[in-house]
Amino acid sequence: MTVYNKDLKESSPLAIILSWAALIGWVGFIYATLGTVPTWREFLQDRYGEGIFGTITYFAAGICLVAILFYMLFGRKERKFFPYIVLVLVMLFLRYTMRHWITIPVEQIHFIEYGMVGFLAFNALRYHLSGWALITAALFIAYFFGMIDECIQGLLENRVGEQRDMYWNGLAAALVLVIVAFSIKPKVIFHKCGFREARIHLLIVALCLPIQGYFNSTFAQFGYLIEDDALAVVFRSRLDVERLKLYDDNLDHFKQDIAPRIGKERMNTLLGDMHDKIHEEVTVHSFRRFYHGIRGNYPVAYKESLILSHYFPQFISGTSLDWPRGKIKELQDKIGNLVNSTYYSPVAEHLITKFTQLQMWFVIIMLEIFILILIARSFRKNQ
Repeated sequence: MTVYNKDLKESSPLAIILSWAALIGWVGFIYATLGTVPTWREFLQDRYGEGIFGTITYFAAGICLVAILFYMLFGRKERKFFPYIVLVLVMLFLRYTMRHWITIPVEQIHFIEYGMVGFLAFNALRYHLSGWALITAALFIAYFFGMIDECIQGLLENRVGEQRDMYWNGLAAALVLVIVAFSIKPKVIFHKCGFREARIHLLIVALCLPIQGYFNSTFAQFGYLIEDDALAVVFRSRLDVERLKLYDDNLDHFKQDIAPRIGKERMNTLLGDMHDKIHEEVTVHSFRRFYHGIRGNYPVAYKESLILSHYFPQFISGTSLDWPRGKIKELQDKIGNLVNSTYYSPVAEHLITKFTQLQMWFVIIMLEIFILILIARSFRKNQ
């Protein structure tokens, strides 16, 4: 087996094989357990409460912190303050993210799963790459595996694939790689990068693009941007306004089986019973209204209620989701001047879906061609 890193020419093929086996094995474990996650998650949540997931994440982070400190103090005998400051800042940022960004407790486990993916990707690539490109390549590979993760979740009945979770997966890997680069400071990252590193990056991006396209086309879908100046709301729907008004397919299923359970059961259970993507869309709007309402985020709850009552009235009419005017007026009074602030609902919305499906695939194909040209040119310049 060829080793490209000059400092590691004497590394045994077994070490290289084991490093890749560890990465592939860990990612395979994550993928293989995706279908069973709801079962053990409900068990832990029912027995210990939602806070258990944050506790697990902090506990894992604490173990890693102790191990890193031990290595820095007794392995590297690090005496400079900067690596320790970086370590502290990363841990503080992790805490901030868990408290303000990833507020759904079970999603905090992403930091354990994909933080490890980032580290194992670095450990495998260090036999082949050098320089700071090694760090960024490890990040891209972790993000690549995270994209596949969300696609698999989208195919499972009891899971939901989300674009946002791809970002959390990448962020988890990025935090670990920051620690590797600035606190552990392996010598290999201070070496020069070459054409090989550039080609590896381009290849990973080329692999990511069609997966992102598949995810958007299959799960996120491409909807219609609805902008209502009177209500000061902007959101996307899989149907345009006229078809939303006329939609009445199998509403009994939604009203009798889904609506009564919103706010009483977990979102994943509800989405698993959906027969139509529009039903899913209404469920997410309703769940956001419920979730933010009980947490005191009244502007979001109020705006989501306006979207439901004006654009999905046939779904909620005659159900517990059809809030009385008095309740909506109460929310309106609580938020005061924020009534006139424009609200962008994130349901079915992310950067890529601002394009039409045809536009997206055209851009992806053009980028793939451009990447192939760059890779071909890099081989010529390297000769």
